[in-house]
Amino acid sequence: MRILQILSIVAGLVTMATGVVAAEYRLHISLETPPTHIRNVSIVQFAEKLKQRSGGRLDVKVFHAASQYKGSNVPVALAQGALDMGVPGTWHLGKLVPEAGAPILPMFYGVDPDTFHRIWDGKAGDVLIAKIEDKIRVKVIGKALDLGYGTIFTTKDKIAKPQQIAGMKMRTPGGAATVYRYKGLGANPVSIPFPDLPQALQRGTVDGFMSNQEAVRSAKLWDAGVKYALETREAFYQYLPMIGLPTWNKYPKDIQDMIIATWGESIDNMRKTVLETQIKAREINAQNGIVTTFGAQADLDAARQTLMAQQPKIVEELGIDPAFMTMLKAEANK
Repeated sequence: MRILQILSIVAGLVTMATGVVAAEYRLHISLETPPTHIRNVSIVQFAEKLKQRSGGRLDVKVFHAASQYKGSNVPVALAQGALDMGVPGTWHLGKLVPEAGAPILPMFYGVDPDTFHRIWDGKAGDVLIAKIEDKIRVKVIGKALDLGYGTIFTTKDKIAKPQQIAGMKMRTPGGAATVYRYKGLGANPVSIPFPDLPQALQRGTVDGFMSNQEAVRSAKLWDAGVKYALETREAFYQYLPMIGLPTWNKYPKDIQDMIIATWGESIDNMRKTVLETQIKAREINAQNGIVTTFGAQADLDAARQTLMAQQPKIVEELGIDPAFMTMLKAEANK
C-alpha cells in the first residue's frame, strides 16, 4: 500500500511538471464522409480549437467514413447516449421530425444561399431546432453547417435539364422530400448510404445520383465512372451540429458554454470555406473528366412549377405541421 501511495504522488508531480491535464469529459464525433470531405475538415478544425480551449479537460475525437455510425443512424445513437456528437444532414432527421424535410421542399428550388440563410437562421430555424431537440433528445449547439446545392451526376448519359432524369435510377441521400422530388420528375429514387455509392455506380445499381461537387471530389467518384454533372440548384443542403442529451447533461455549464461559443465563432468562416471549396471541387472534377452543365433558368423554373403543384401532397404525406408551413411561408415572403 505504501508503494502505491508513493507511485500516486510521483505521478501527480509528473503531471504538474509537464502541464498535462487528464481529460475530465469526452466528446466523440461521428461523421459518415471521408476525412478529406469539407464537413470533416471543418469539424476537425472545430474539434482542435475546442480541445485547445478546454485546456485538456475535454477529450475531443473525430471518427470518419462511418467508422462508428452511418448518417441515418446518428440521431438514435445520440438519443441513446451511444454517441456524443454528430453533424447529420437535415435529410436524416425527417423520419423523426417531419418538419426537418421542409428545407428541401419545392418552394426552395433555386433559392440563393443568402435568402436561405435568412429564413433558416431566423424564426423558422429556431422553431425547427426546438422540435428537433424535443423529439430526438439532443442539444443543437448552433447554426447549421452548409453543404451546398444538390447537383445531379451521371455515369453514362449527359443531361442538360432536370426533366431528362425521367426513367433513370437515381441515388438520393435520403429524406422523404428528396424522394418525392425525384419521383415528381419521373425518376426512380434509390436510397444508398454514401460509403456504398462507388460500388453501386460500378455495378450499375443506379444510373446517377444527387450529391454535390465536393462530395464527388473527396470520394474521387470519377474512378467509379462518373462523367457528367448538371447544376440544378434544386435544394440547399445543410448539416446540423448536435450533442445527445445523455452526453450534454454530463457537462458542467462552463463546458457547455465553451462548446456553443466555439461553434458560434467558427460557423461563418466554415460556411465561407464550404462555398469556396465547392467551386474549387468543380474545377478539380473537371480536371478528372467530369463535364458540368449549368441548367437553363427556364428549365429550372419549369421543374420547380411541376414540383410546386405537388407540394401540398408532399407536405401532407410527410406529416409536416400545417401551422409550421403557415409560419414558414410568411418568413419566406418577408
